[in-house]
Amino acid sequence: MNDERLVPIMERYAATRSPALRDELVENYLPLARAVARRFEGRGVEREDLQQVASIALMKAVERFDPSRGFRFVTYAIPTIAGDVRNYLRDKASGMRVPRDARQKLFKMQQIREQFEREKFREPSAHELADAMQITPDELLGLLDMRNQTDIASLDAPVGEEGDADLSAMLGVDDGGYERVEQTQWMSWILSKVDDKERQLLVLRYRDRLGQRETAKRLGVSQMQVSRMERRVLARLRAIEESGA
Repeated sequence: MNDERLVPIMERYAATRSPALRDELVENYLPLARAVARRFEGRGVEREDLQQVASIALMKAVERFDPSRGFRFVTYAIPTIAGDVRNYLRDKASGMRVPRDARQKLFKMQQIREQFEREKFREPSAHELADAMQITPDELLGLLDMRNQTDIASLDAPVGEEGDADLSAMLGVDDGGYERVEQTQWMSWILSKVDDKERQLLVLRYRDRLGQRETAKRLGVSQMQVSRMERRVLARLRAIEESGA
């Protein structure tokens, strides 16, 4: 797909609102919608459903996009599509019923995590968390899985022993030529929304793949500060993404 080739078509559609031009644009950008949808697979929702939601979001993005603002369409479309898919997953997750006992354990787990952070200036490992809760590692994994299923859309959900926040829902995975192109566009969009310090953080964490501990050393701050900054940045990016700004 040649994005530059489609610019005149996008401009004509903006001027005429022709359904035929809109459909042509949607058809040409369908690989983009499918690439975004693939980021959310493996979360208990059929691939076809995700692609359908992404396709509808793509159509809305085409209809709302204003080429006169000087932005590339993919820069606008990716957060729009990802936001709609994420909202769809969140709505499905909100309908899941969590047993009362599990809710109490999840609440206790969050309290222990926060207390551990305050005292140790880092997040607990899986084994430390299981020991503090007096449960087995398997029970902890079950709780984490339940939490992930009921909070699918969280951008700052901790992953791994360092409590790494995960941008995979935003950045996706590198699984083909088109994904490589749109992932680069998406990363550029993200970095344009943050200040210099936050940009350094995101580059170290998601381009260079450093853990929070090593990132803290590079930035000359504590791991706790890195964790807080990262959560704050991801929360702000999520808000921007969902607003379509």
